Amino acid sequence: MPTTPFKNILYRMALLLRAPKLEKQPDLRVSGNRLYTRSAYIRLLRRHHVLGSAALIKDQERRVLLFCDSHHPTHIVNEHKMFRVASITKMAAALAALRAVEESRLRLDAPVLTYFPEVSSLPALQDVTLRQLLSHTAGLLDPPDLEPALIQGKPFPEIMGQARIAAPGQEFHYSNLGFGLVGSLLEAVYQAPVSLILKQLVFDPLEMRATLEASSLSREEIVPITRVLPYHPEKDLLVTPLGERPLDSSAPLLHYGYTAGAMYLDLPSLEKLMDCLARYGKPLLKSELGRTMTRPHASYGSASPTLTYGLGLLRIQDPSISHATILGHQGFAYGCADGAFWEEGTGRMILFLNGGASEARRGRLGLCNEDILKWALRKEMPQWSGSAK
Repeated sequence: MPTTPFKNILYRMALLLRAPKLEKQPDLRVSGNRLYTRSAYIRLLRRHHVLGSAALIKDQERRVLLFCDSHHPTHIVNEHKMFRVASITKMAAALAALRAVEESRLRLDAPVLTYFPEVSSLPALQDVTLRQLLSHTAGLLDPPDLEPALIQGKPFPEIMGQARIAAPGQEFHYSNLGFGLVGSLLEAVYQAPVSLILKQLVFDPLEMRATLEASSLSREEIVPITRVLPYHPEKDLLVTPLGERPLDSSAPLLHYGYTAGAMYLDLPSLEKLMDCLARYGKPLLKSELGRTMTRPHASYGSASPTLTYGLGLLRIQDPSISHATILGHQGFAYGCADGAFWEEGTGRMILFLNGGASEARRGRLGLCNEDILKWALRKEMPQWSGSAK
């Protein structure tokens, strides 16, 4: 995926020539409130080469559900289809970790090596805390062999030597490895597979249809992911090699690849998760940890001056999108560009899941997600004022 400004320019130029595009008159199904700007939404989907999408926008009791199929390649979507939502998983994992803190299983500011006695002298994790893992301030980067190590079943201590880039608590470095270690911590203190832990702490209490265990799903219920650039439709992804492996026992040193981005869920379940987060974790969190989660803990710096990071979630402060803070997360993996956000103060919510889209970015925010937010908050929702409910 493009990361630097120059690579993003090249990527966007190549999109015009090499990427598939949604048909001009797609099968867009709308339910709930009236959709006032249908043509603008379709243009947005076409501009970002979105292949099959499910979206929800709502303002208190008013809501619109949008399901748009694509046929070249074929991506059929509905409210029952399961999407792999990549880094949106981090919000659910953070909720589970904060529940563990409330239960006194974990402490936000205790050294994480306290919970891994078998590797208590591991240099790369010395003085690292759960708060730092949740806020990407542990001084870790993803090593180049992270994914092969997960597939091969290597324990995380074997790859940590390549991950250390800064002292804990000093710098922000987005790290899937660091966030994956949150799952290892949960397994260490609950002595159960991380998939079962999230099911018991988050999914079941919120009545979500969600899982970290892709091997439990039928292929028919999963929306495939197609990378639009480079475009190889025969390489659609349903389940990753790691996802094919059942999580049937606790293995804290091995299960560091799940809480960073392995969640599958449907659109109604994502709405339930976001409703909980917008209420600062209620009813799952009884303390003020939900507010702690939404406060800024780190900054993206000059790469993305409008972005800061809380505990497991992104904070957007960009007047071109909204004068309020937007909270949530985006999910980039294997060619999707998902987004799940709410507006602080109003609770207005925008959810967008897809089976493939442009991965172009401005700074670190996906252009697809940025345009979805601008369309919903500045074009569509203002039309709702004064309209019949």
